[in-house]
This record gives sequence, structure tokens and C-alpha cells, in this order.
Amino acid sequence: MEIEADLTKSSYCIAVPCYDEVIAAPTCMSLLETTIKLTELNVKHSFVVIRGGALIHQVRNEITHKFLHETDCDTMICIDSDVSWEWEAMQRLLVFSQLHPIVAGVYPMRKDPPGFFVNGYGGLESMNEQGLLTSRGTGMGFVAITRKAFEQIPAPTYFSPQYPEKPMKAYFQCGIVDNRSLGEDIWFFEEANKAGIPTMLDPGIELLHHGKKTYDYKFRDSLSNLNSDRR
Repeated sequence: MEIEADLTKSSYCIAVPCYDEVIAAPTCMSLLETTIKLTELNVKHSFVVIRGGALIHQVRNEITHKFLHETDCDTMICIDSDVSWEWEAMQRLLVFSQLHPIVAGVYPMRKDPPGFFVNGYGGLESMNEQGLLTSRGTGMGFVAITRKAFEQIPAPTYFSPQYPEKPMKAYFQCGIVDNRSLGEDIWFFEEANKAGIPTMLDPGIELLHHGKKTYDYKFRDSLSNLNSDRR
């Protein structure tokens, strides 16, 4: 199914948490290509990069705070500093973000044999007419979240040393729920689900995950035997 979209009608904040202050070289190249393409297409975009930070959930909350209060962009593109992509993958994410509040690409875990982390994957029967799958969440490494989605998700507030004048919302938290230990990513997606916002996965997005080696397994090749272990 071919879907047409005018990307100039949206504006995007590309948000990268950089905990160890290092961005993988392939990620830098992907960011550069994306910037060039968005500029050529006259698509409004900005960047938020947070360097350092020992607590992942607080870094993600700070990034979200910057997106909501320091930009006028309507969609935040969450990118992890060890994930890379081709322009086609980013283009798909941007196009589908105009149709759904939360859209994600699934990248391989940094492990062998191949594995992918998807929470509450509904199976191929959950695929819609656009080829997207409904899920309860995945990793935050390649995710588009609209401003309207954040506005619909309730979250407690707290004061941060970085923003003493304005409380931040804790969209991302870690904790124990129903005897399960939730990371900050699944915590967010679970809260989104409670607000009636599912996470739509695009199997057509191909991503690389970089570590001791480059993990290039494709999510769409594993749909029939999905490994839902934590990455």
C-alpha cells in the first residue's frame, strides 16, 4: 500500500540521549544523511542531545521536557546513540508518524542468536492495512512520538536541578509493576496504552545495532519466531 505524505506539514525534533558521551560513527553518518535530506525537502527539524547522565529515565524525561518546552516541533524522534539507519527507514517513520501518535522501528538485540524485544506483540493478525503491527511497546531506539500523544499521557511531576523553575513530567520511570521489573521504555509505552495509544511497529524499517560488532538482523524476517526476551 502506497502512502503519500507531505513532510513539510510537520516539524521534527530529533532527540538523542548520549549517556557515555559517545555516539557511534554509523549513527553520526545516519544523522548527517537525515539532516541533509530534511534540509533538501525543506522539512523543519531541530536536535536535542543530552550528554552524560547516570539514570536513563531522567535523561529521557529531560529530553522530553526540552522537546515540549524549548521547541515548537510537533513530533519527537527518539534515536539511541548506537542505532543506525538508511534514509528510507527514517522516511517511513516520519510518514507513519503523521498517521499514528506512536510509531517505532524494531532493532536487533546486541546478542546472538538473533533476537528482538517487543512487548505484547499481537502477531501477524494485528497487522493493519498499512502493514503496521500493534504492540504494547519496544525499545526507544527508533521511535516517533507526537506532542499530542504526550499531552494525552498522564504523568507525575518533579523538580530537576537542571530545571528548578519548572517541574518536569516523569513520562519515563523504572519500577516494579505486577511483579515485573519495567525499564523506562516499557514504562512509557504501558502508560501510553493506558491512555488508549498503542505502539505501532513498522516491519519495513531496517535498523542496525552497534556494539562489539554490528547486529544487522531484520525484524521482518523474525515475525514468525519472535524472541521477546529483554535486550
